[in-house]
Amino acid sequence: MSKKSLEQFFSRPQNLPQIPQVVKELIETFDDPDTDVRSVAKKIGMDAVITANTLKLANSARYGRSRQVATVNDAAVRLGLDVLRNMVLAAGLVDMYPSVPHFDLKGFWQQAFNVGELCRLLAGKAQCDSELGFTCGMLHNIGELIIHAAEPELAAELDSRVAAGEARAYAEHAVLGFTYAEVGAELANRWLFPEVIQLAIRNQRVPLLAEPFSQYAALVYMAAYLERQEEAGEDQPVDWPLQLAIKLKIDWTFARDAWLKVKEEGSAYSMLLGE
Repeated sequence: MSKKSLEQFFSRPQNLPQIPQVVKELIETFDDPDTDVRSVAKKIGMDAVITANTLKLANSARYGRSRQVATVNDAAVRLGLDVLRNMVLAAGLVDMYPSVPHFDLKGFWQQAFNVGELCRLLAGKAQCDSELGFTCGMLHNIGELIIHAAEPELAAELDSRVAAGEARAYAEHAVLGFTYAEVGAELANRWLFPEVIQLAIRNQRVPLLAEPFSQYAALVYMAAYLERQEEAGEDQPVDWPLQLAIKLKIDWTFARDAWLKVKEEGSAYSMLLGE
């Protein structure tokens, strides 16, 4: 199979997914310190589906209080801009592809949300922005989804090579000529996400080799590592990314507690998947 450049990949219109206008406008607010949460709520209110899903999340056990909120404006006041923005992003992205042949969409988003939750917890310990950490975690493997939706035959070849024991990054370079991390970063670039998010996605696999060092790429690496663990004992695992942990000031005990919390509680965002 011939290799394709990222430019060629995204030159096909069907390979660049469309997102709702309200999500596009919300992405623009990442770099705008003067964004008014009420004006954002007004924009959200123009999309009925996203409004419904945002209210569902705002009234969930994780974010809800004794009083249920009935409007996005009330939700905005309760949650604040950063949480509200992640809710709208999640609601818009989950609806981006109603289905993808031979791909477990529900499982994909469940993993993405869990990595996001782990990133949020780890970010607080590392003195990074927790909600930005969640955004990076939620988006970390968006490139994998795009590849499966846009190039199902190549994705099937990839999956079979990985199932046979080949390292995913090696298989991606062999089959595509680029990795899902590069696809995700380029998608984030084309959607005009801030550079900090683009770098987190692009450098998530090799955060120690990236220049400049991205704390958020390191957080994604560590969160994805934890999400893959089927169990977590009190003793630090032999493959624990110690250098990253030292850089982020995250010890194994804290990471294990974060893992336990997410394993036990899951993600409030799972309700977007019909759970």
